[in-house]
Amino acid sequence: MRFDSPQEYYETLGFLAKSDGSISLVWEHNENQGAWGSGGRIHCHNNIISFTAPLTRKFTAGRARNVIHRINCNEFVQDIVTNHSFQIGSNQDTNAIRITIPPQFIVDFNRGLAL
Repeated sequence: MRFDSPQEYYETLGFLAKSDGSISLVWEHNENQGAWGSGGRIHCHNNIISFTAPLTRKFTAGRARNVIHRINCNEFVQDIVTNHSFQIGSNQDTNAIRITIPPQFIVDFNRGLAL
């Protein structure tokens, strides 16, 4: 994932935190099917027009009936789970995530929540 500024990073976190059915975080254990290893993915289900630029730059084709696009991003998924209280799945605890956001970026996070 590439972010042009810290503001863009925290806006994207806000978008991903809203639990509106737009996304689900997935950790695929591909090594069980003979691939190199497991991988962090963001499955994009709807609301595609509102996705932030860093997310849309990484869109690849969806691989399931209800996945319009997917985003392959091992390090990013690991980062937001480890450092920002995100959970694998489609439901996020916005308050737990918000606590991890530095005060100077709360406006950016909230802007992402509103997308």
